[in-house]
Formats: sequence, structure tokens, C-alpha cells
Amino acid sequence: MPPGARSAARPEQIRRHNLSVVLRHVHLHGAVSRPELARSTGLNRSTIGALVGDLVELGMVIQANPTRSRDGAGRPPYLVVPRLGSVHVIAVDIDVARVQVAAVGLSGSVLGKIEWHLVGCDRSAVKVADRVAAAARELTAATGSTRVGVGVSLPAMIDNPRGIAVYAPNLQWSNEPVGDLLRERLDDHVVVGNDADLAALAEHRRGVAAGFADLVYVLGRVGVGGGVIIGGELLRGSRGYAGEIGHMSVQANGPVCHCGNRGCLEEYVGEAAILRAAGAAGIPSPELGTLFDRAGAGDEVAAEVVASIGQWLGRGLSNISHVLNPQAIVAGGHLAEVLRLAEPSLRIGLQRGMVTIGRAPITLLQGRIREAPLVGAAELAYERLLAAPDLMPTLVHSGPAE
Repeated sequence: MPPGARSAARPEQIRRHNLSVVLRHVHLHGAVSRPELARSTGLNRSTIGALVGDLVELGMVIQANPTRSRDGAGRPPYLVVPRLGSVHVIAVDIDVARVQVAAVGLSGSVLGKIEWHLVGCDRSAVKVADRVAAAARELTAATGSTRVGVGVSLPAMIDNPRGIAVYAPNLQWSNEPVGDLLRERLDDHVVVGNDADLAALAEHRRGVAAGFADLVYVLGRVGVGGGVIIGGELLRGSRGYAGEIGHMSVQANGPVCHCGNRGCLEEYVGEAAILRAAGAAGIPSPELGTLFDRAGAGDEVAAEVVASIGQWLGRGLSNISHVLNPQAIVAGGHLAEVLRLAEPSLRIGLQRGMVTIGRAPITLLQGRIREAPLVGAAELAYERLLAAPDLMPTLVHSGPAE
């Protein structure tokens, strides 16, 4: 074959691609008529009919006849509906204080959930993996459906595709092989991602950022993380570390961060930093929720603290905006509250840090998905099935590992 030439796609590759397009649409949008599928995907109706038939045979969708057509006249078109009892994935969100494990069906429906708080020695990676695996087995048994993967969200730098938590400072984990720990216990396909990356994925697919191809997501939990979508795809970087917005320096001579750097954004807008600022302003025994409630109720001191946090956040986001030129910035976790309460101050910080030519309007959005990292973990786990629905029989988890 001449250099630069490409071989033609084989019929089975075309079919797999088209099956993927149809199943992905139904997974993300729920029940849809075959004519609507044809319009949305660009495939002709006869092809849609054949593909839907294949997905019915694979057990992933059903066809339902609505009671009436939308215009009240004529024969109503069949609806293609995700078959909720067919398959599920296990989605896991391991945060600093809490672990959530959920069984999630097609279309994102939560079929069951188990959660607990992390305390003491139970915070070790091995102990967490033991308990996550036990919860996954319990949920899989309760659903009565087929498990096709496990997705895990962690507040950590993740070495992909091995699923190693290289650095999770707030969990005090270093080079923990989380993916392998769960593979050994569950005998299943396990994928691991950074919590902010997965929250960005969730908001892009199912939340406020669905209409944007280029966006930055910033997540405030205990620390501060970031996820980046470019051209509709999650930006990972060469080893999966892209998007560490919280450890971008915004003040050269600022306080020393636990990462060893000075003046990291997390030292100004992370949970501990916000509480320090509130305490310094004379707000006694502050908690984030209390601080935000007071600011929202008109307390001038609390409002000034949140406005100051908003300016620092805007300054950090201006740096990342210079590099990536996003259409939108989405704030999640406690930073969504900062955006809600102090958007003018945040915009001042954002605009002051940007050169004139770069001051095109950027849409600022509060994240809509309440448990975005967990939702993103489910989407990550489903990706293998959505990319090749025809291989579903080979993706099936063979049975519980004890």
C-alpha cells in the first residue's frame, strides 16, 4: 500500500460503527422513534430498522408502540427504548470522606447504590478495594442483569490505562494500583479516571455542557481539580495527568501547597483555604455550607469572603483560558456555589487576567449533575460496550469473584 494511503473500511467495521452510533444515542437520550433516530444520526430508515433489529437481538433495546402519535393522527412510530434489565455497569466514586458504589443501567438509570464514610484504617487502598468489590457483587446480584464493566472515579492523578493512583494527596495514596486491585477481586474489566475528568465527561454528555465542544470544568471538593473537553473529547495528556488546574500557580510567592509548589490555585479556592479566609474575617467556626448560606442571605462579611474567592478562581481560570480558549467554563462542587454567589467578582478576575484580544465572552455555568464524578464513572465503564455493541457477548462478566 502506498505511503499515506488508507484501506477501505470493511462491512463489519461499518456495521459496528453504525451500531455504536445508534446505541450511544439511545443510551444518552432515552426512548426515541426510528424516524428521529434517522434524522439525528444521518442514517437512512432502512439501515436504522436493521440496526435496531440487531440491538433487539443483542438484548439491549426493545421496540415499543406508543399509545398515540404526537400529532394525534396517523399510525404512531415505534419507539426504540433502552432495555433497562439487560446490562449494567458498576460506577464507583471514591472521595476523601465517602465512597459510593452504584449499579447503573443503560440510559444512566441507577438500579441500586451502596455508600459509606471513610474512617481510620479503612482508608487504605486495599481495604477500600475489598469493600468496593463486596458492594459490587451485592449490587450485581440484586439487579439480576449482566455486568459489562466497572468504572472508578478518584481524586488523584491517574496513570492510564493501568489505573494507578499515582498521587492522591487528600487520600494519602501514592502509586496505588487501584485498577489491578479491583480486577483481581471482581474478575472484570475495570477503568479508572480522575474525578474532575469524569465530572466534565458527565456534564458534557448529560448536563449543562451538552452543547459545547470545548470547555473547562473545575471541581471543588476538598481539593480542586479540573477536566478539559476539546473538540468533544476528554483531554488526557500523554500519561493522563492533563487538567490539574488546582496545582496551577496563581501567585509566585504564595503559600506552600501540599504538592510542594507555591501559590497553587487550591491554596486560594480549596475547601481549607475558604474556611481559613472565613475564619480570618471573623466568621466563627465556619463550614462551607454555613458560609454560603450567610453570603446568600445578605451577610456582608460572608459575601466579601466569597467574592474574594471568586476573584482568585477567575484569575486561575484566566490562565487556563489563555491556553485552551474554551467556549464555556463549568463549575462543580463547592465552586458552583462560588460562581452562583460571586459571578461578577469571578468575571473581574477572569477578565483582568486576559489580554484584550482574548476577551471573547466565555459562558460560565454551574454544574447541574449532583453526583457528576459517579455519573462520569458509569459513562467511562460503558464506553467499551458503546464502541462495539456487537461484541457484547464477549464483554460479559463471567461470574462473581469471591
